[in-house]
Amino acid sequence: MTRKSTFGFLVFAVAFSAVKVLGAPSATVTNYSAQNFNTNAGYKRSFSIIATNQPSSLRWQGNDPYDPISGFGETDTILRMVGYTPGASAVGNSSLVQGGLYAGDAIFPGTTDVKLWKSFTPTATGADTVTFTAQWSLIGSLDPSYPDLDTFSFDLRTTANTASLLRIDLTPGIATIPNGYTLQTVVGTNAAVNRIDLGYQGLYQIAVQMTGGLYNISLAQINASNQAVITNFNLVTGASLTSGYTAGNFGTIGIDWELSSGTNTAPGSNYLIVNNLLATTTGTPIPEAGTWVAGLLLASLVGLRLRRKVSAQAT
Repeated sequence: MTRKSTFGFLVFAVAFSAVKVLGAPSATVTNYSAQNFNTNAGYKRSFSIIATNQPSSLRWQGNDPYDPISGFGETDTILRMVGYTPGASAVGNSSLVQGGLYAGDAIFPGTTDVKLWKSFTPTATGADTVTFTAQWSLIGSLDPSYPDLDTFSFDLRTTANTASLLRIDLTPGIATIPNGYTLQTVVGTNAAVNRIDLGYQGLYQIAVQMTGGLYNISLAQINASNQAVITNFNLVTGASLTSGYTAGNFGTIGIDWELSSGTNTAPGSNYLIVNNLLATTTGTPIPEAGTWVAGLLLASLVGLRLRRKVSAQAT
C-alpha cells in the first residue's frame, strides 16, 4: 500500500467513526405514564383523579368537578379492583374507574358527557413515532335497575386540547357477539370505522403508533392474573389521523363517558376500569454538537499530520 492510499484509508476510518455516531440507535422518551395509578407514586385511592386530594403533578383535569350544592360530579375514582388491577396488593397499583359503578349509590355526574384529560409536552418531530398505550376492561350491566349502557372513549388530542387526532370508542349495543361491545375508531367528524367486537369483563391493551399523519393500531387480550398476552393482532395499518394534524401534535390523553340516556341522573350501570396509560416518542437522537465536531476535527488533524509526514519523506 502506498503512502497516499494509507493516508486516504486512515482519514476514511476516522470520518466513518464520526458518521457512526450520527447513526446512533433510536431512543425512546416517555412523555406521559400513569404509573399504574400506583399509591407509591402518590396517587390517593378513593378519590377522583381530578380531586385536589391528588398531588398536583398526578392530577388530571375534567369538565365535571364535584358540586357540593347538587351533590353531582367527580364520579371517577382511583381504586384497587380485585381481578383487574395488575400486581399483588403490596405493589400499590390501582385503577382509574369511571361510569355507572356508582349508579346504585345515587352518585351522579353533573353532565351527560363527562370528560377527563391529562396534557403533556410532546417531543416528536419529523419521522419520529409516537405510541399511545392503554389497558382497560369494560364491565357490562350489573344492575337491571339501570339498563342503559353508556359509551366510553380514549381520545388522543392536541396539547391545547382543542382538537382530536383520533378517538377510540367503546360502544355498547351494536356488537354481534353475546355479552359484548364494539371498539371503533373515529377520526375528525368522519363516521366510525375499523370496528371489532370485544367481550365485557375481558382485559385488553391497545397500542396506537403514529408517524407523521398516519397511524397503526394493534390490540391484545391480556390475562388479568399475570399480565400475559393471550392473543394479539393488528387492527389498523396506515390509516390517516385527522386532516392537518400529525403525531407531533399529540399532547393530551382524554377519557370520555357519554350517557346514552341523555339524562345525568340516569347513567348506565356499565363502567370502565383503566389500569394504565402511556405515551412515548421514539426517534433517532441528534448527537451532542461536540461529538461529531470532534470527530471531524480529529479527521482533519490526522490528515494534516499525514500530509506533513508524506511531504517530509518526499524531500
